[in-house]
Amino acid sequence: MKFTPWIDPRVEQVRVEDMRSYLLRRGWKPKPAPRPQILLFEEPSNGDDKPIVLLVPANTRGSDYYQRVIELITSLAIIEDRYAVDVLNDILRQPADGQPAANGPGRTRATKHRSRS
Repeated sequence: MKFTPWIDPRVEQVRVEDMRSYLLRRGWKPKPAPRPQILLFEEPSNGDDKPIVLLVPANTRGSDYYQRVIELITSLAIIEDRYAVDVLNDILRQPADGQPAANGPGRTRATKHRSRS
């Protein structure tokens, strides 16, 4: 894949299991997906808004796999109010067991809103 200068080329290192583990560790819940090519994850409940649902490619075979990785990282950066490179760094550091992190879920839209109140 040819990247534009602002895309970190390490997105090529992101595996499906890395993204899945990152989301599970931050409290995102898997949802049934309408197609086997995708995985869906719903954000942790914040009680106020309709939860966000993110799409994760289920395998690397799709021609748009890296585009979907970039979109997922971008969405998470916006939701978590973080730089995309920080999200990418954390995704690449994920153990593949999907267990919640010892220090609890990361910042989501729900916790971000509470911190600004």
